[in-house]
Amino acid sequence: MANNIKKNSSIFLDFVKNAITASPKVQRNFLNITESFAETIYKILKEEDLIMKLSYDGKDFWKRNNNKISCFIDGGISKSSLISAAPIGIRAGSYIVQPNAKFEDKREVFEESFTFVGDLYDHTNNNLYDLDKIEDDYEIEQINNKKKDAGRIIFETATLIKHLTLNKQFDFTFLHGPLQATCHPFTSIDFPNFSSFAVNNLFPNYQNKKLGSASRHFVNVYLDALLKIKKSNLNIFGVVETASSSPYIKNLLYNQVQKGLLSQKDYKAALITIKKYKISDSNLFEIILNEKQALKPLEIKKQIQGFGVNPNSPWADVLEMYPKVFIGYIKSNNNHCPIRIETLNKSENLIENYEYILAASRLLPSYGFPAALNIVDRFSKIPIYMSRASRNCYASHLLKRAIESKDQNTISFAVKILSQKARSWINRPVNGGFRK
Repeated sequence: MANNIKKNSSIFLDFVKNAITASPKVQRNFLNITESFAETIYKILKEEDLIMKLSYDGKDFWKRNNNKISCFIDGGISKSSLISAAPIGIRAGSYIVQPNAKFEDKREVFEESFTFVGDLYDHTNNNLYDLDKIEDDYEIEQINNKKKDAGRIIFETATLIKHLTLNKQFDFTFLHGPLQATCHPFTSIDFPNFSSFAVNNLFPNYQNKKLGSASRHFVNVYLDALLKIKKSNLNIFGVVETASSSPYIKNLLYNQVQKGLLSQKDYKAALITIKKYKISDSNLFEIILNEKQALKPLEIKKQIQGFGVNPNSPWADVLEMYPKVFIGYIKSNNNHCPIRIETLNKSENLIENYEYILAASRLLPSYGFPAALNIVDRFSKIPIYMSRASRNCYASHLLKRAIESKDQNTISFAVKILSQKARSWINRPVNGGFRK
């Protein structure tokens, strides 16, 4: 076997040699750059007094806080490949915990806040069969993924609004993921609007109102919801477990420029280093922070032109209206990267709130993320078997609609979508021939 590898392929040997010789050099360079960068950031954090020490005393903490009611929110969406512009199945759930409830069945309550099966997007400006113009399967998949993400985000946000509308008395509300998502992927001109039916059922304030097409676009609907959440001024947090971005570091450095403590030249060099070595907040703060330490929040603008938003985009002006987000970090233990905490308002009881999140993240050994968010994540997910079954039913419905249209192009497109792709296993050669 070794002789065959040596004779027939040099790439394997080259790869091994490179791993032995070049790779350690690259790794050392990466570690040196990261260490040096971390020292600079740590110095700034200390000078700005942004590092906090949190206290944690396990059982005693929960004895003192067993009267607190917490709500944990997450959304799930069908994983099947979608044919139309609309996610076929989506839901958002809430997991409400009240430790000192008198009745056991009230201590932990699961609520299926919203469920939706059907066409989430409006077909009047995004026909069911409009993907026929796109020949690249990857591009079609990307478009559908964006529609899925927008659907999940809006359902989770609608759940928050529902609790606010019903005046639910929660001491803490946690969303699994960012409290304000980055809207750049949804600002393209051809991104569809939500249907009137979907918007009216998701948000009570839209009911019985005649909404124009633009009013039902994700960017407008999402902005309206975020402003309502901000106005509530309650303890509502978005918790991000892992993130590859670095908004905190970039804004920290930008603030230094604004104060005249960092030159534009050094600032641009730092941004190049962050991009080149893919330095993220989580990775860097893993080095800087110790167990049970946190970073005070920085006020950050997420929707920035030039970072995925074309200045000529019809939604550029709307994105300028989005509220800023307060972003901080908590390192629960030494076995887990720091988690990102997002709020829309500056916390009046920052240490108290962060200590609650810390305690919720240490309920399990070696775990560093609020355990209840993992529970609601499992609760809200749509099972694979359900996704497959719904896709099969929807595929039959699509073909039936195409045949009823009696339009040859529509029928041809439907058959193309439902048939095997060119590179599926059944069309691949076997032993010099083809499968029968």
